[in-house]
Amino acid sequence: MARDLKASLTKMGYFVTGVAAAGEEALEMAGENRPDLVLMDIMFDGDIDGIETAQRMRDRHDVPVIYLTAFGDQATFARAKQTL
Repeated sequence: MARDLKASLTKMGYFVTGVAAAGEEALEMAGENRPDLVLMDIMFDGDIDGIETAQRMRDRHDVPVIYLTAFGDQATFARAKQTL
């Protein structure tokens, strides 16, 4: 799905700095590329999920994050809201 989204955004003229499969990778990419905006899946491979990754990204790089997810339980939404 991430690759399809990247292709669509690129077609619309946006520059996509990268696609990460794990939170640690996303944090590293954000530090290197300094994106204007991050689209973040709540579920990530690795030791930290998308919510924790987004919080760390905001703390370190002050970059806005938009969550994308297929998971919609209330506990997950509540955790995600705390990072806004």
